[in-house]
Amino acid sequence: MAVVLELYELKNLCMDSAALGVAAYVKQNRPERDAISQREAYRLFGEATVRRWVESDLVKARRDGACKNSPKRYSRAELMAARQAERMNTIVNR
Repeated sequence: MAVVLELYELKNLCMDSAALGVAAYVKQNRPERDAISQREAYRLFGEATVRRWVESDLVKARRDGACKNSPKRYSRAELMAARQAERMNTIVNR
């Protein structure tokens, strides 16, 4: 089965992959810069989308403290990887 991509789809996949590589580099070398708040994650990726990814275990929230009302933080690299995986899934499994 051959996968046929439009040129703009291929360009967007390449750009997203490059951005994901940079995010993974930042996560490894500067983990404090990779973590974003739940509010920021909702703003950047959409609340419904982030909740769907959490429910399907694509991303995991981490709390800043031990209390149950401590702020949740997400890895920007994990969120970007989940978005890239969804995009690839729609292209490959048309």
